[in-house]
Amino acid sequence: MAQRQQYGLLIALGGLVLAGVQLIQGVQQLSGFTGTTRAIVFLFETGPFIIIGLSLTVIGYWVTQQAEYEEFLPRVIAWGTGSILLFASVGALLLFSLEVTVSGGILAQTPYVVVNLITVGAVVGVLLGLYDAQSQARKRDLAAERDRVEQFARKAADVNNYGREFNRSESIEEVSALCIQSVQAFLGLTSMAFVLIDGNTQEVVDDTTVGIDEQELLRLSDAATEQEAGAVVVTQASAKLPDSPSIVTARLTSDPEQTAVLIALADTDLDLNEEDKQLLELLISHASTALEGIGKQDTKLSI
Repeated sequence: MAQRQQYGLLIALGGLVLAGVQLIQGVQQLSGFTGTTRAIVFLFETGPFIIIGLSLTVIGYWVTQQAEYEEFLPRVIAWGTGSILLFASVGALLLFSLEVTVSGGILAQTPYVVVNLITVGAVVGVLLGLYDAQSQARKRDLAAERDRVEQFARKAADVNNYGREFNRSESIEEVSALCIQSVQAFLGLTSMAFVLIDGNTQEVVDDTTVGIDEQELLRLSDAATEQEAGAVVVTQASAKLPDSPSIVTARLTSDPEQTAVLIALADTDLDLNEEDKQLLELLISHASTALEGIGKQDTKLSI
C-alpha cells in the first residue's frame, strides 16, 4: 500500500470515529427532550458536527489520489494532531474558567464540548496541513524547474563552445574526436564509434567500444543512413549487444554517398528528454557543418 493510501486511510478512519462519537453523544443528549424538540436539537446540535467529522473521510479519500503530496503527508498529520490538541486545550480551559466563575454544572457538558472542538480542530488542522503541503510541493516544483533551467543553460553554453571547436576543425579525425568527447560529456557514455561512409565504403574512424565486433558497428552505421540527417535516434539494442540496452545514432550529413554516422552505446535504458535531444541535434548540426566544410575543401569526405 502506498504511503498516501495509508495516510488517507488514517484520516478517513479518524473522520468516521469522530462522526460515530458525535452520533453517540447526540443520542445521549436527546434523552431529556421529546417530540419535535428532539429532532431540532439533533439537527442543530449534533448534525453539523457529524457532517464535519464525515468531511474528514472525504478528505482522506482525496489524499489517496494525490501522489504529488505524498512526501508531505506526515506534515499534514502533524498539523491535524497539533490542531486537535490546541482546540481541546482551549475548550478545556474555557470550561474550567466558566465552572469557576459561573454557578456549577458547566463541567457536566465537558465531554460534549471537547469532542465538538476536537472534531472541528481535526478538520481545521488537516486543511491547514494540506495547504502547507501544497505550498511545499510548489516550492519543490519551482526548485526543480530552476535546476532544470540552470542545467539547460549550462548544456547550451557547452554546445556553443563545442560549436566553435567544430568550426575550427580541419580534418575528419578532429570532428570525430570532438563528437565522441561532446556526446560523452552530455550523456556520460563511453562506448562510441564514428563511422565514415564514402559510397559503398565504410570505415571506423574512432572506436571507444569494448568487445563490440567492428562488423556490428558497420551494420549499425549502415542502418543509420536511413535516418534523417541531423536527427538523434534512440533505439533498443539487438541480441548481439546484450550489454547495451539502448543505442544512440546520428547521421551527420544528408548526402547518402558521403556522410558519417555517430554511434553511442548505453549500458542502461536511455530515455532522452526533449530538451537534451534538441541540444544533441544542435551539436550534431555543428559537426555536420564542419564535415561539409572539410568535404568542400577535399572534394570528398576522406581521411
